Amino acid sequence: MLNFDSLTLKAFVNENEQFLNGASLKKIQQPSRRELILQLRNYGENKKLYININPEFFHICFVEDFNKRGISIPNEAPMFCMLLRKYIYNAKISNVIVPMGERILEFHFEYKDVLQESQRLCLTFELMGKYSNIILYNFDTKIILGCAHNVGEEKSKYRELAGTLPYIYPQQQLKTDITNEQEQNFIHKYADILDTTSFAYEISSDYFYFTNPLVKQFLNFLQINELDNNALLKFLNFSKNIFSFKNLQPSLSNDFDEFSPVLLDNFKKCDSFNSMINDYFEYHQIQKLLKQKKEKLYFILNSKIKKLKNQIGIFKTKLLDIEKADIYKNKADILMTNIYAQVKPIINLINPYNDENIQIELDTNLNIVQNANRYYKLYKKTKTAIEYSKTKIEELNSILAKYEEQVFYIEIASNLEEINEVMFELDIKNDTEIKKQVKKEYLLENFDIEGFKVFVGKNSLQNDYLLSKIAAPEDLWFHPLNMPGAHLILKKNNKQVPDNVLLQCAKLTKKFSKTSKDIKIPIIYTERKYVKKANSKIAFVTYRNEKEIYC
Repeated sequence: MLNFDSLTLKAFVNENEQFLNGASLKKIQQPSRRELILQLRNYGENKKLYININPEFFHICFVEDFNKRGISIPNEAPMFCMLLRKYIYNAKISNVIVPMGERILEFHFEYKDVLQESQRLCLTFELMGKYSNIILYNFDTKIILGCAHNVGEEKSKYRELAGTLPYIYPQQQLKTDITNEQEQNFIHKYADILDTTSFAYEISSDYFYFTNPLVKQFLNFLQINELDNNALLKFLNFSKNIFSFKNLQPSLSNDFDEFSPVLLDNFKKCDSFNSMINDYFEYHQIQKLLKQKKEKLYFILNSKIKKLKNQIGIFKTKLLDIEKADIYKNKADILMTNIYAQVKPIINLINPYNDENIQIELDTNLNIVQNANRYYKLYKKTKTAIEYSKTKIEELNSILAKYEEQVFYIEIASNLEEINEVMFELDIKNDTEIKKQVKKEYLLENFDIEGFKVFVGKNSLQNDYLLSKIAAPEDLWFHPLNMPGAHLILKKNNKQVPDNVLLQCAKLTKKFSKTSKDIKIPIIYTERKYVKKANSKIAFVTYRNEKEIYC
């Protein structure tokens, strides 16, 4: 992914400068140590400015729906948030500044202290990778009031940041403005550079706003593959035009791997720089959070699955005692046919079933009948343990099947809502936040197949909702045979379903099943009225009148 650059910051501020200047700060929230939300009001409109200083995702933009990013507000505000509320709550932004070529945004506020004397404060957002920070300082005295995170001498010998310390501006970049560059000087400077990689490195080192990826995007947009005088002039003039900030076309690659201030091939145009920034970083934040939650769930479920398999193995060893139980009963029967035999620690008797000699250990404190009863009790105890083991194996296998199915549901989950639904179903993290995020009405993935609406349930909660709320009795239900997979409902709406639609539904069901694409598997389907939820905690279903399609 690309880093948030100075050009994108400047374009964002230019785009929203009218709203930002004079805006009142109505609400301050801090979801985490590296995130800040400022609710601003101007021209009768409220907007939420989101600032992220995570070294991986540092950026700034207006955001409408924070649930999409998995952001929740803590019940207790952190100290830095309380500090900001103390000094700049309800204050107005008097000036918005982005220093030339820097990834720094400054909000200036007018503040009145306890003596009602006017003080000028500056809230600075430094969006500089691992050095990103949010700092509030007195603009007149340059004394820092507080930081999102303090920087001590052990982290930086040149620039310490903490309350009561003087605010030191980051080291100035030794770069120039390309809009002031002369054509002949530009050609002379880069005439000896032949490959575009070296050119991108040199340009980004010499001029403000440029980064290596941005230079390569410009070269791509201009279709420059080889560098000569004409290519250099073309690049220079195009750059001057772009850095006038008048002819920009923010865009995103279809795979969300890149964003650009110009519309490149295979990129989709964005309505604004704000939407470009929001969509790009929202996607990557969600993917990172999704990966973290999946890894956590995999770890928890795999631990449970391993424990269950160990328990099943233990109970399976109990089943091997079935031969021992038969031996106990055989010995007891032989003793009952020899009740007058002499009691010894070990006696040899004839087995009437095969006429072979058998040794039987006896308790010398008991008579023959009592010893026979002892063996009958051992037989009964062993048989009871075997029957109990069979029951437990069946029960544990059902739970194991549930967990293995949930592992598959985690694999096919494509958003935070689906992951939260799996967590809620398993009661792995049954807290109020998960309960809030899991909705009673689920946004089921749906498809249109030749005019027929098809819905897919990608976890147990969605499957239950699909069967109970979406499907009519005559609708068709699809599922892979004897393997984990999504439930699929085809809405018939009193129409005859053609064979090719059934085949496409079967292929779609296979796509959401735990199988290889290269192997044909049976997909079963039947009408919804023939599908019943099993009387079980694991939410399996029973069905009848089913048909099969191999695909």
